[in-house]
Amino acid sequence: MTGKAFSCSANDSEPFGAAEIKGSNILNEDLMNYSPLSCHSYLIIFLVILLGSFSGLAQGEKLSAAEGYAGEGPDLVISSVYGNLELGRPSSIFVVLKNDAAAATEEDEMALRKDAARSISAELISSEDSIRVLSRPQFAGLLAGGENTTLQFTALAEGVPLGLYPFHLRCSFSRLSGVTATGEEGAPDLLFDYRAASLDLPLQVEAVMGPRIEMESPDGWWDYMVPGKESGLELILTNRGDEPAVDLELQVRPSPPVLMIENGWVRANLSAGESAEARLSLFADENASFGYYALPCSITYRDAPEEERRREEMAAVIYVGQRLNAAWIYLAAGALAFVLLLSGWRALAKLRRSRRRLRIVKS
Repeated sequence: MTGKAFSCSANDSEPFGAAEIKGSNILNEDLMNYSPLSCHSYLIIFLVILLGSFSGLAQGEKLSAAEGYAGEGPDLVISSVYGNLELGRPSSIFVVLKNDAAAATEEDEMALRKDAARSISAELISSEDSIRVLSRPQFAGLLAGGENTTLQFTALAEGVPLGLYPFHLRCSFSRLSGVTATGEEGAPDLLFDYRAASLDLPLQVEAVMGPRIEMESPDGWWDYMVPGKESGLELILTNRGDEPAVDLELQVRPSPPVLMIENGWVRANLSAGESAEARLSLFADENASFGYYALPCSITYRDAPEEERRREEMAAVIYVGQRLNAAWIYLAAGALAFVLLLSGWRALAKLRRSRRRLRIVKS
């Protein structure tokens, strides 16, 4: 059995160059008869079939897109963008990059994956000086026609108004430009020509305030802790931002003179503008000095279910001491009301007596 043997060589000295396949007049008969076939055998069989299609090429002629490929080359587009720029905090931006070229069919052996974009490098560039992209260029590898990949970038926006801001994604890649056949007509040498390409893809990202959690502890007359007794405390959590806080957790930790806290773990989901109440039971040291104390609190939440948790440290201000009993407060309020009514009644009676005297004098 006779045939052809082939060798393949590539120029590795340049990032985008050519790969050459050479033919000769000898085929290793032992390799073809080996069973089961090795990987090298399958490669040789494939090249025999492939080079047979080039038998009609003249020496040095390049294949055009219409002659040798099913597609017109890679077509990179941005299919979607998600993620926002939260003011004052490093934020993640996710860009879905897609090769919108028509994928080569399996039956088209001459396609040679011309639709593929190879060695893709993508860099996110901001059009605003106040918005800095913290990420380095991302590498997406190879994208064949119809395939996509998600790129993640980190950016920081400071001192900019809320709204949409323009970016562009600079993509650098290589593509198969053409194939040159040289040498003998029956056993041509193939030269694959790869060309570097670059394009800028525009996109927009919204700058938002993000979730802003504020905690309030009402400092009314009734909101205090009695030393040596169990007392109640109400905390109000409010989302003052424009993005939801998902899976929010409040943890209140005891700190002297507070010795014990019950119901000190609260969970909630707060949309923008929403509030949640936390009612706690606390026990203070009976020997505690009267005054105001800070109660440490930890708040954790997510911007979205798939995002990492954020952590914020806050403090609730509480008063520890003994204030007047409610009965004394009611008694004092009643006494004040009685004095005011008595004073008004006396003033009215004096005014009436003055009017009577005036009528007597006139008569």
